[in-house]
Amino acid sequence: MELVNFILIGAVKSGTTSVYNYLKDHPQVYMSPIKEPKFFQWDGETRRFSTQLDDKIYHDAIKTFDEYKRLFSEVKDEIAIGEASVSYLYNKEAPERIYRRFPQVKLIAILRHPADRAFSHYLHTKWLGHEPLSFPEALKQENQRINSNWGPSWHYKQQGFYYQQIKRYKSLFDISQMKIYLYDELKKDSLSLMKNIYQYLGVDTTFTSNVNQKYNVRSFPKNQLLHGMFNKPNVIKDTLKNIFPKNWRKNLVASVNKQNNWKPKLDPQLRQELTQEYKEDILKLQDLIDKDLSVWIS
Repeated sequence: MELVNFILIGAVKSGTTSVYNYLKDHPQVYMSPIKEPKFFQWDGETRRFSTQLDDKIYHDAIKTFDEYKRLFSEVKDEIAIGEASVSYLYNKEAPERIYRRFPQVKLIAILRHPADRAFSHYLHTKWLGHEPLSFPEALKQENQRINSNWGPSWHYKQQGFYYQQIKRYKSLFDISQMKIYLYDELKKDSLSLMKNIYQYLGVDTTFTSNVNQKYNVRSFPKNQLLHGMFNKPNVIKDTLKNIFPKNWRKNLVASVNKQNNWKPKLDPQLRQELTQEYKEDILKLQDLIDKDLSVWIS
């Protein structure tokens, strides 16, 4: 059985769901059917966290190597075989666990401005219905939460200190086994970035992914009542279903959601303050990965 020869290791909220799906579309690439098996985050380790969200994430993860191998039982003649678990970048044990089992594996990381990443991470947890605090309040509580055994889902700011995270991988894997991209590059020219990844993985670079399709984009309803009326089971929705054709209903719901949904913005002052906290780490990181990150701190 063929197993992974490349892994997308992170970072969280940096466009990795889109990249996973673009890779999955390529006929010479096999991606694990579970987008985030998280096996190397645990690799048999038994954990218990202080929050329901963390315990659920742990419960849903692949925790034995036999389970992990079964994810690749459908591999046929694909050239590149991979998985994407964005928790691997932040997890301190993951690099050695990966190296122990797959020392020749190729690694891909996508890094996003750490302040923007932290806010997007926060919004995701908020969207899931688990985060009761505002973003500034959550940042103030972060160290206390970590000390109280709250898992990585709540480490909004800490996950943005990339230097040590990348360094752990570079200390084990050859430079030829790592490709590091920026989220800005993915947004600016997704097609070129994907072709570069295809070249790195040794698959057909003439294949064109549908990079116009975006994944895991979250928004919040301005009016919760209106949102529930058109998106959750109720009498009004059932009535519309009995009167109007499916396409008409679908277009109506899409139109209402477009008008009602919004995406919160990170306060510029708070972004500047966070960037200042990250500045030293960013400067060390750009030397480590040989990429100009001046736009992150300008």
